[in-house]
Amino acid sequence: MTARLILNLNGETKGYVLWNDTEAYYEKLRSAYKDISDNKKNDYLYFSFFTLCAATLEYSLNFLLTDFCLNHYGHENYKAYAEGYINLPFAKKLLMTPTIISNGRYTFNTKTATYKTLCELITLRNKILHNKEFLKTFDTPPMTLENNQESVNFEILKEPNHIDRLNKLSCLNYGKALGQFKNMVMDLAIAHDLTENEIIVKIAN
Repeated sequence: MTARLILNLNGETKGYVLWNDTEAYYEKLRSAYKDISDNKKNDYLYFSFFTLCAATLEYSLNFLLTDFCLNHYGHENYKAYAEGYINLPFAKKLLMTPTIISNGRYTFNTKTATYKTLCELITLRNKILHNKEFLKTFDTPPMTLENNQESVNFEILKEPNHIDRLNKLSCLNYGKALGQFKNMVMDLAIAHDLTENEIIVKIAN
């Protein structure tokens, strides 16, 4: 666990700390990723790993944005700015974070498989965690029973549930994308060394 400390050496008796607990998330992700890679199967592992991926990504983005605001606006004024960024829709927050924290110098290369996979993760997360059921229509034959007819045969095709898209391959892909995000965005940003790489590009002037 790491943290940022703000101390006033001019006699003030109150200090400030911004905890960085992101590594706790990534550590659990690595353990679950290994279980999936080793073909350990149970009814909830894929779903647990998937939701942990989504939570890890959002917490990472929230931390980076808060840390940025703390750097730029100070401990007395940072919170209003940080809350504005944190409350962005998840997908927009992902897209905008590198640009925000680099003061407009860098952005995601949106054509990369990593970025597209993270966007897919967010979209599927919203569909699974906020799933809703409403009436759906289907075609039926005429429902008039004739003579001694006691039944009418017809077929209803059910669309797959979003949660059924979770499998070993999809989970490993999400895990790899999170690993690349950590290495090429998260760790570099925390070290104030964000630069061009496989998934980050410089914004043309």
